[in-house]
This record gives sequence, structure tokens and C-alpha cells, in this order.
Amino acid sequence: MRFIALWLSGLIAVASANAAPIALHGPDGPSLVIPAGERTGPQSGPSGGQWSFPQRKPSGTWITPHTSPEGCPKGTVGKWPLCITVKPPKCPKNTKGKWPDCQEIVRYCPEGTTGKWPKCKPKPTASCAQKGMVGKWPNCHEPDEPEIAAKPCPDGYVRKGKKCVELTKGDDGKKPPRVTKTEAEDDIPPAIAALTAGRPHRPREILVLVDAGRASEIAARLASQYNVTADPRVTIPLLDGALVRLRLPANRSLESLLAALSTDPDVELAQPNYDYSVSKGKASPKTAPQYAGETIRLDEAHRLARGNGIMIAVIDTAIEAAHPELVGTIAGVFDAVADGPSPAEPHGTEIAGILVAHAALTGVAPAAKVLSVRAFRAGKKSPAQSTSLQLLKGINWAFDAGAKIMNMSFTGPLDPLLERIVKAAAEKGVIFIAAAGNNGPKGAPVYPAAYPEVIAVTATDEKDKLYGLANRGDYISIAAPGVDIIAPALRGSYELSSGTSMAAAHVSGVVALLLERDGKLDWNKAREILSASARKPDRSSGGNAFGAGILDAAGALGEPGPSADEKVGAGR
Repeated sequence: MRFIALWLSGLIAVASANAAPIALHGPDGPSLVIPAGERTGPQSGPSGGQWSFPQRKPSGTWITPHTSPEGCPKGTVGKWPLCITVKPPKCPKNTKGKWPDCQEIVRYCPEGTTGKWPKCKPKPTASCAQKGMVGKWPNCHEPDEPEIAAKPCPDGYVRKGKKCVELTKGDDGKKPPRVTKTEAEDDIPPAIAALTAGRPHRPREILVLVDAGRASEIAARLASQYNVTADPRVTIPLLDGALVRLRLPANRSLESLLAALSTDPDVELAQPNYDYSVSKGKASPKTAPQYAGETIRLDEAHRLARGNGIMIAVIDTAIEAAHPELVGTIAGVFDAVADGPSPAEPHGTEIAGILVAHAALTGVAPAAKVLSVRAFRAGKKSPAQSTSLQLLKGINWAFDAGAKIMNMSFTGPLDPLLERIVKAAAEKGVIFIAAAGNNGPKGAPVYPAAYPEVIAVTATDEKDKLYGLANRGDYISIAAPGVDIIAPALRGSYELSSGTSMAAAHVSGVVALLLERDGKLDWNKAREILSASARKPDRSSGGNAFGAGILDAAGALGEPGPSADEKVGAGR
């Protein structure tokens, strides 16, 4: 009987053990509880695999505790009462923390290297050229700032890069003399002094026009002979030559070197590198209706022409081509500044919008195409500015690209090289339109508006009153809306703008309409048509400051103007 009782007691203990669930603790996840009656042989794991009853391993990776009162306590394995203590798992190599909360140890590449640990590489040597600048890293500066002249080479040698190479001898077999000093300021001819007096320019830069075929040779000689730095030549076919920019050391007189260069047999023309600025004023702080179209009778004009097939060069700041008003209107882009990436700026975007807007706004010539010529760049706290060299490069490119109209909404001083290229392009059929300037009634004539071949435009407001800041003068050809003009702005927005810049864009657009009707139109004939069709305003407030009158797009295309009764009904 005692044997039978012991046998029954053992059978009950085995049944109790089989009824207890078993928890499997894996190294990568939570416990898996296997109920009683389902743990014979391999078992299905949580991710579709097979589980077997854990066995104790030397590393102590798996723990199989029992949840029954007789189960082995935490930190042990086996079957009660035969429990064996094991060490808890450790976090693997290159991790930190306590199991199972292990965290990867992040190592960084040391200073002066780049990449991801452990594949660290030395950082590439930075250079000013990578930033679109010149100079020696980290003391970089803008390419059109006065550059510190390199150490001069000995007599008879010229600098090429970092080396001095011997200069080719002249026809007489002698090397040209080295000029380190020029005339005293008292000896400078009046014509040379006039090139700098009252004309904003780069303080130590001179542009020289030379024969294109010998430009490199002449540039090298000038650099050596006059102890200056010569930039690479820029061929300008419209000028029938090449431009070389000379940079003077800080202790040299610009005027005295101009005087010396003016007598050099290889120099056709020498002048300072003049400064230009965009011609824009401030808009009134109010919301204004889009009155310009009604003022120039744009709806009537668009029934006759929309500017199809006409290229207009906008020589300005970079344009935001992705603006909804300008998508699909930019036919070409040229960067005359060439200082790296060219972010869009407000002024050029506004001018382009007045010309070809086609979404919420309607441009004056919405079917025309724009050639975006970036010749101006704004500083962080300064307005957009350009130089003679940048403008000359931009105009030359636009001519080659097929521009029939060049919109020049900027002002600057009398500039012999710019005057020459305007005249040359005008003789080949290009029509130039420019802003008359925002220097007020007493302001002197500004250029390029005052050149004979250019149509100079002043600005009026919605009441046909002259813009208060507009220049006056006999050089002004015509007036157009230019006060509180709604135009595209950056990042897809809009803003009000005022100035003779905006007025010039309206005239450029109307000239595009005229060219669609007559592709052989030149600047002289275009000015005659605009003048003859212009609406004559009340001159009591402006005298002859309106030029021929206020722009009438429909009238220029031959559409008769409104009758006297219609004018009264329209409130004019």
C-alpha cells in the first residue's frame, strides 16, 4: 500500500508540473508564455519560427524560470529543486548599458576629418574658389572688390599665376620699360579728370579696350609695364575688341594711370569700372488696384498683339523663374556676376512680372519670352549694384541670344564703353528702354537713359501725376505707370513697387507688342510711334517732364482713343 501511495503522489506532482506555464525569455524581445499541454516538442515562436524548450548554455543566454510555487527563482535555471545559478546576459560589444536596455556607442570622427566612424577621412582643403570668391582661404573676398596686388615681377617679366615669366621683346628688340610712377595729379588732363569726377566707380579698377586677337599679349605687357594685375580678357564682339580689367595697388593713383594708358598705342579706350544701381523707390504703404492696364488701355491692345515671338532681355538681378506668374517665360539665363549660385532677388522678378505675368496678373506682353541677365547683385544691407564690366558682358550675351528689346531699369554715370555698345547694338536693330532715374526734380541726367539711342521713361501714378522722385530733363521720351505697381515678389508672393524702373518695363512690353506686328522696327521708329500715340496729360503740374506724354498701348497699335464723352464717363 505504501508503494501505491508514493506512486500516486509522484503522478500528481508530474501532472501539476505540466499544468504550469513556462516563460521563455529571449535576448531580443519580451517573454513568450507557453500554456500547459502545449509544450511537448518544438513550439511556434512569435515570428513564425520554432521554439524548443530552453537548455542551459555556457554563456547563460537563456533563462527558463517556472511560475509555479516550486519553480526555480529568478536568476537560475533548471527544475525545482535542481536550480542552477547563471550570470545575466551582458550587452554586446560596441554597446553600453544594462541588458536588455543596451545602447549603441556612437563614435564621431575627430576634428579635422569627415565621414562616419570608423571610416574617417581628412577634410578637403577649403579654397576661396569653392565659395565663388577670390583670395587666400580663409581671407576671401568678392571677385569685383579691389584685390590686393601680387608682388610685382622684375623688369622684363610678367606674372602668370604664381610665376614670373619673361616678357616677349618688342619689334625693336627691347623689353618695354617698367612704369612704377605716373604723372603728378596736377598734370592730369581735364578730360581724364572728368572720367572720375562725380562718377561712382570702383576705386582701383580700370577697363581697357584692346584688339581681341592680341588681348592676352597686350594684357601681359600692361601688367608688367604698369605694375598692375590684369584679369583675363573678355571678348566683346559688339565693341569689336576685348576688355581687360586692371587692378591697381593701394598706393597708385587711378587718374594718373588713366592718363598714361590713354597714350598707350595698344589701348583703344581706358576708363574706370563704373558703378550702377537699380532705379527703384519706395511704394506707398497701402493696397492699390491694378490700375496700370486701364491707364495704358492694355485690354484693347491685347486684342491686336500679345508679344508672340519677341525676346526681351531683362538686365537686372536674378529672376525667380519658379514664381507662378513667370513659369515658362524664361527663355535663357546668363550670370555676368559669376560669383557662385545666383539666388533670386526682388527687382528683376518685379520687372519680369510687369512684362510677362500670366496668372493672377496680366503682363504687358504676356506671350513674350524673357532672357534673364543677372548683372546686379544686392548685399545684405545694400541695394543691388553692378559695374561697367558686368553690364557689357550681359548686353553682349543678350544680343547673341537674340534679344530684340533690352530693358535697363537702372542708372549710372556717363560711361564711354557702355555708350559705345548701346550704339553698336542699336545699329543692329536692338531697342533699348531705360529708367529716367529717381533722383528728384533737380537730379542730373542719368545713363543709359540719356544716351541718344535709348528710350528714356519717367513714371506717373494712377491719377496721371508725375512721380515725385522722378528725374526731369529733355532726355525723357515718354511717361508710363510706375507708382504703386502690383508685381511678383520672392517666394511666390506679390508686392507694391514704385519707381521709373517699373515705368520702363511697361514701355518695354508695349514695344514687344509693336515688334510682333512689325519685326523690322528700330529704336527710332519705335520712339516715333510711342510719341505720336501718347496721351497728353495736364502739363500744369509737370511742364515737359512727361516727355511726349503718357503711354497708350492700344493707340500705339493703331486703336483709336476714346471719345470726349467716353473720357467723361470714365472719370478722366
